[in-house]
Amino acid sequence: MGERIQRIIRNSAVGMLAALFPALLQAQPEPLPLPRGTCEGVLPNGLHYILRQNDLPASRIEFRLVLRTGSVQELDREKGCAHFLEHVAFGGSRHFPDKSLQSYLETLGMKYGVDINAFTSQDRTIYLFAVPTDTQRKGVIDSALLILRDWLDGLVISPGRVETERGIILEELRGYDVGDDFYDLKIGEGIHARRLPLGTIEDIRRITPATLENYYRKWYVPELATIVAVGDFDTSELEGKIREQFSSLAPRKARDFKVYPLEYTPGTRVFEIRDSLYNRTQLEVMIPHRSITVRTLNDAVAKAREELLIEALSARMRGREIRTTISDTWYLSDKSHFTVTTAGSSREELLDALAHLSSALHDLVTVGWDEAELADIRTHRCNRMAHFEVDAPQSSSAWCDDFADYILAGDRMIRDTLLYRRIIDSMAATPGTLLQEMLRQRLSGYDAAARIACHSHPGLGAPLTSEEVDDAWHRGAATPCERYVYEPRESRETEIPVEIPRCLSVRPPFESSMIVSTREYPGLGVREAFLQNGMRIIMRPTPGGGKVLFTLIAPYGTSAIPDDQYPLLEGTAGYLEMGGIAKADQQKLSEYLYRNDIALSMTLENHWHGFIGTTPAQTAPVFFNLIREKIFDPELRYDEFEELRQEMLQEKEEESLLSRMLQRASDRQLSARMDELTGSAIPRHATKLPNKEIANRLNLDSIAAFYHRLYTPTEGSCAVITGEFDPDTLLTQFAATFAPIPAQAHGPEFGYRQHHLPGQRSVEGFDNDNETQTLFDYIYPGYYEPSLRSSLKLKLMRDILRNRLISILRERESLVYSPYIALFYEGIPTRSFCFDINASADNRNMPAIDTLLRTIITDLQIRDVPAQELENLKRSFRIAKREALTDDAASNWRNVLVGIIRNGETLSDFEEYDRILETITPAELRESFSQLIDPEYYVLLYLSKEKLKDDTSDR
Repeated sequence: MGERIQRIIRNSAVGMLAALFPALLQAQPEPLPLPRGTCEGVLPNGLHYILRQNDLPASRIEFRLVLRTGSVQELDREKGCAHFLEHVAFGGSRHFPDKSLQSYLETLGMKYGVDINAFTSQDRTIYLFAVPTDTQRKGVIDSALLILRDWLDGLVISPGRVETERGIILEELRGYDVGDDFYDLKIGEGIHARRLPLGTIEDIRRITPATLENYYRKWYVPELATIVAVGDFDTSELEGKIREQFSSLAPRKARDFKVYPLEYTPGTRVFEIRDSLYNRTQLEVMIPHRSITVRTLNDAVAKAREELLIEALSARMRGREIRTTISDTWYLSDKSHFTVTTAGSSREELLDALAHLSSALHDLVTVGWDEAELADIRTHRCNRMAHFEVDAPQSSSAWCDDFADYILAGDRMIRDTLLYRRIIDSMAATPGTLLQEMLRQRLSGYDAAARIACHSHPGLGAPLTSEEVDDAWHRGAATPCERYVYEPRESRETEIPVEIPRCLSVRPPFESSMIVSTREYPGLGVREAFLQNGMRIIMRPTPGGGKVLFTLIAPYGTSAIPDDQYPLLEGTAGYLEMGGIAKADQQKLSEYLYRNDIALSMTLENHWHGFIGTTPAQTAPVFFNLIREKIFDPELRYDEFEELRQEMLQEKEEESLLSRMLQRASDRQLSARMDELTGSAIPRHATKLPNKEIANRLNLDSIAAFYHRLYTPTEGSCAVITGEFDPDTLLTQFAATFAPIPAQAHGPEFGYRQHHLPGQRSVEGFDNDNETQTLFDYIYPGYYEPSLRSSLKLKLMRDILRNRLISILRERESLVYSPYIALFYEGIPTRSFCFDINASADNRNMPAIDTLLRTIITDLQIRDVPAQELENLKRSFRIAKREALTDDAASNWRNVLVGIIRNGETLSDFEEYDRILETITPAELRESFSQLIDPEYYVLLYLSKEKLKDDTSDR
């Protein structure tokens, strides 16, 4: 953009800018190229393809078939067809009859629902799957392309498959929830509102094979289809295969294809949901407007300026102490929602708050921002943008998502650092008058179509009307705002450098005797060492990222607190985190840590305690000193503690919002009960004390004494360190800091609370408003002997059960839509596990499900799992491990190594992971099913309006 135009923008009034603004964005469009290394092409028949080589993760290819058709293309008699056809597509095709497509991919180690899936929305249908390329690369790629080809023109839509999927979809509909109470408000009043992807129960019952065939032939055409492949392949070779495989597809025109905008009828519409638990009403004002599609550099600049506007608005509202959240995000199709929020405890307060917010927003349209204020906002925004690595590596799956946005909406991604720099420069040069005009355009949309989401409380009185909202909004727009005076931020250049606190700058001497043993695990790239006081350190260097990830984990936690002391000590971590360390000023310490990118937090769980944090490798000695000081000499913030205690004393003795929600929300009650069964929540049997009595008895010195007794012993302490560092250097630094701590065991007050599993089968129900549906969790608990082999057997059992749930309950019987099984296990201290089978079903089908679950488990106890099925699962485990534990995956390595400690496993076993996994046999799993699960011993938790047989609960 030339200097003359920039001068015009800076010096013009807002009114003149209104005329210039659209033209400026469109002037000299500069198309954005696809990221370097991307191969894009179109076959003569119209089929589009996008290919990109990527090695994150290694030895894997992600495939997508993206179709620019969804439920909005359906005729009235075809409602539900787009989604129905997506289901049928996995049930048989020309080269993969019946369920052999799924079976083939599972032999490669892929999992249905995870690596193999599809979804349909109003404007798209996307099929996705991944394949490994570590073996049989050519055959795997050829088969993958054959799957894509079959989806395009080789589906077999048999009456039997249609009936099977009809039952599954009806169950899906029974439990379907869009997940947004205000969906009907946001979706508008056009065709998108009339074409929900799933359809209705009547729609699904009406669909025939012929209806699906007609939809398939009409819309699964090359010109609406794009093949996306990202991963481990030779691009030119794969492009040749695609041309060879797909050029023979006959070109067909999608004659009635249309891109439908999201439509809103003029005027203000209020949608209210009343909740008796709330004591305030929350209002969300949404102004729909056309989204910016990023096709050119100008588009990218305009999009970035939208984000700058939101940041500038948010900053001004904070400055005026107006509590609001402001956003501008894409919603669906061609529309975004500019959204502001407000709240009030009464009708008058709510409407006055809305008027005040509207006044502040409209004031910016006419008055604008202070030059210094806007300069600070621009600088802050540009600095944040500059820290973003626009060309950072990303997973193949993430690339596929980006390409899908490009295919469906035209959005091009910015992956070029020079282009991104130009966008940042445009942000830095953005004049306030341009932001004023952008805001004027957004606010002017209120009168065209405003959508008001109102989450109200009983104190609001009668339902809020659109006239009241309009009156408050326009009253505010017409009311002058008090002049705003901006207080500039202090420049970073003028800040005084913060010195390292003296107690953290100490470099204790290292002696070789501090380390009593070390062991290398070359297969893992891990080093383990023990210090003279018994402390253990496990290190796994992971190049890249420039950070050290640190976790200190030690035995015992809140479960060791006696019931009568629990209310007084449960907040130990929070009270100790209020302060820093006794030998350093908290403000100076915080500033030093912030500037040096050091972070440290306490962790205090049921059975463990410790720290978690990050630091650059060069400041690791400071970081280790910080932890030692925090353990032995934490700062106790008596003044802040007393303020909190006084607040508790002044509070009314009433139930918290969370407690009231728990009592009313049956799903929360079920979750709370499940936490008890799995050991995540520890039941407390002491009488609940009133808040005021707790506050009167709270004592910071007593809390600190408990903290010292828990944190100072070295017994069982283990540091897990991953990230970018030199292991020799880090080990000596760690030992020099922590080895001088005297060896000490925990006192007799510390121990593990016994976790008791239910003594017998029980059925516990919770009320639900759904007249016909039961949401259930069958929980099968037990004890096991901790080891890696045991953990792997439990995980294999989980996946075998999952296969049975899908093949029997879903595919064969059509009793459930999406059965799910979770495994919870804890090696230390409880040695317990439980399988949780979760799904929803028609109330009438619950007896059949109960019988089938017994049959499934009994069958697994008397028959070996097929060898091929077991091999498929083992391969999926090996692939998952390989993809998660790459050399640069610092966070994943940390989680796995900490998990080994928690679950009583060993590093030596984990180094032999593949061998141990390989030696697990079908007979061994059959024996595990017999020993660990009793089909008659379970806890059934369920949500239903009907009471199930044998319900033991009192409701």
